[in-house]
Amino acid sequence: MAEGKKEKKATNEESVKLFVGQVPKHMTEAQVLAMFEEFALVDEVNIIKDKATRASRGCCFVICPSREEADKAVNACHNKKTLPGASSPLQVKYADGELERLEHKLFVGMLPKNVSEDEVSALFSKYGTLKDLQILRGSQQTSKGCAFLKYETKEQALAALEAINGKHKMEGSSVPLVVKWADTEKERQARRAQKAQSQASNMPNADSPHPSLFGALPMGYVPPYNGYGYQ
Repeated sequence: MAEGKKEKKATNEESVKLFVGQVPKHMTEAQVLAMFEEFALVDEVNIIKDKATRASRGCCFVICPSREEADKAVNACHNKKTLPGASSPLQVKYADGELERLEHKLFVGMLPKNVSEDEVSALFSKYGTLKDLQILRGSQQTSKGCAFLKYETKEQALAALEAINGKHKMEGSSVPLVVKWADTEKERQARRAQKAQSQASNMPNADSPHPSLFGALPMGYVPPYNGYGYQ
């Protein structure tokens, strides 16, 4: 597929990872690749295998060179194509975190509490076309001092991030804005689980006289940000 060879020069930034379920366990990566190439350009297929037995778990990741090709694969196969030996149609979806990554979504922190959407929009519109802007608000509609916004292209989002993060103070604020790529919920959950796991593995035995994460630190040490730091 000569056309596919040319397309495969696409950078990793442009490539899109799909998760595919209901793949018969006897199928090889080459067979899955050949099947998907009927509908879209595909760079790579990675069968997800059981760590112990190395047997297929009946699902895989499919890497397409662009979002356009990924959409072709989803539209042609998701819930529409059942492979020989499978009991249900293929499930073809964007892998966790892919849509957020592709939507060029930024998180903005350290906003003054009284700032309006229009003021935030005026600042960030200098760097590109905003597709969405949302200031996070509490139950009384009071601002939480942070927002999410989406740009039309990754270049625009990157330009805003580099120009504003840590460098720009909004009127009425004594601290510069924090701008970073928006986190996905899955990434947050994974980090929380990882942190809990590492804390648990650092815990001394139950009969230790110091059942504390800070046992190795000097007596009387108060960890920062537990409330004392603000007195």
